[in-house]
Amino acid sequence: MVATHTGYQLKQNAIKKIESQTNNVVFDGFKKHNNSITQTRASAEGLPSELAEDSKFVPLNADDPTYGPPALLLLGFEVSEAEKIRQFLKELDGDFMEIIYCTEDMINGSLWEAVNTRQPNLEQVKIAKSLPRICFFSGLSGEEMMMFIDAFPETGLEPAVFAALVPNSADKPVAELIDEIMGDHEMLTAQQSGST
Repeated sequence: MVATHTGYQLKQNAIKKIESQTNNVVFDGFKKHNNSITQTRASAEGLPSELAEDSKFVPLNADDPTYGPPALLLLGFEVSEAEKIRQFLKELDGDFMEIIYCTEDMINGSLWEAVNTRQPNLEQVKIAKSLPRICFFSGLSGEEMMMFIDAFPETGLEPAVFAALVPNSADKPVAELIDEIMGDHEMLTAQQSGST
């Protein structure tokens, strides 16, 4: 019981640290990791005006509720990275998450269909090639997503852009979301490099 409480307390301290670093605008807080997160929703409160006007980005908050099945939809990742991702999830007590690799068939389908796909044998999955590295979160709270993003550089994997399944994006085609997310990411990256 003491170990559980200690682990819980460590996670809470890590969350508070993340929240103070992010100032509740995820792009700013994770710039040092070359990671970003996009949630495709209508609001973009707290963002630089140019990004808020032209994007679907919204800040990530620790108290954001969960939505969707517990899954990570990976675009632009290789099957050879699956073991590192599984180990990483286990270290974060997230081994309940389903790891799903984006296939060619998923690109024109909805995000909801993609995150509800089961791939029992990843080695037999025909992964879509030439996609940007995007990790879609599903079924995680804002707090859990923040922990994942903050710890991701420790995996040794190449950086990725992070996005969350939200009701507004669930029925959109994955291809459309890729364009929106990468457009927002490129706008923000250009703005950040111009301000340094």
